[in-house]
Amino acid sequence: MGLEIVLNRRGGVPIRDQLVTQLELKILDGSLAHGQRLPSVRSLARRLKVHHNTVSAAYQDLEEAGHVELQRGSGVFVRHAGVSALPEAKGLDEMIRLALHAAFRKGFSGSDIRSAVERWLAASPPDRVVVVDPSPEMGELLVHELKKLLGIPASACTVEDVARDPGRVSGALTLVLPYHVAAVRALSPGASVEVVTLEVAEPDRRAITSLPAGSIVLFLSHSPTVLPFASVFLRSLRGDEILVETHLVSTPKEWKRLVKVADLVLTDALSTDAARAAGARKVREVRVVQPSALERLRDALTIVVPRAEPRDHSRGPHAAVARGDHRRPS
Repeated sequence: MGLEIVLNRRGGVPIRDQLVTQLELKILDGSLAHGQRLPSVRSLARRLKVHHNTVSAAYQDLEEAGHVELQRGSGVFVRHAGVSALPEAKGLDEMIRLALHAAFRKGFSGSDIRSAVERWLAASPPDRVVVVDPSPEMGELLVHELKKLLGIPASACTVEDVARDPGRVSGALTLVLPYHVAAVRALSPGASVEVVTLEVAEPDRRAITSLPAGSIVLFLSHSPTVLPFASVFLRSLRGDEILVETHLVSTPKEWKRLVKVADLVLTDALSTDAARAAGARKVREVRVVQPSALERLRDALTIVVPRAEPRDHSRGPHAAVARGDHRRPS
């Protein structure tokens, strides 16, 4: 298995964190495909010349984050983010038959299924984008990018908002980070959910690797969600060869002393203007939504999604989940 992992043993970043970050990036960008088996703990430890407990701990971190599944006796496998197709089906009729049988097995009645089918037949493409994330700042950052890139209305809300009112994502293209897919699908099963991952584009990687040793890199973000990811990634990439500082753009007292002397200032789309106004010499804006993801989102906007039924008329097991009631209906 050609799994390329580069560890910097002099950079001050724990080997475990470097391993988790690099494997997470490979999973999120598709280099490690869903269902793919990762090397065994001992084989990867031998290859990387690290203690097997380090690899085991990294795999456990990835499992807790929902990226992999540990199957006892079989190995560690990349976890599916969610079922969106029926790969076993050989045609449309078979897909429909399998879906109907699955619905009956879950306890839905014929009238429940008929009502859902009628809603899907009356469905239309999404008319807006809704970002669902626990962090308001992360939601604001994604909404800012998406409004410019897609040219349609976009808004943000939290998972708790969707739990209170699943209709908030009705008829919308719903965007989430990988960690929140299962929760949103459970709360609003009919929602059109797409995953947005934190990725680093190749041109941005080259800009960092081309810096001479001793360079100062400042990373500014509107979102606290982005900062830990950026910090570990930058230190894993260059270690102690460069000085790295990451700060929220909303705390200028912490970064203005550095912005004018930094060799490179990396910013998100909501931090660029502040960095330039503060006198940054070289600013590079890093986007959350990469071109590959943008193309996927544009395709998703052509697929029809149903509007939610009035909550008083909801029935079936999924409606119970949406209400926060996990008991199976009698």
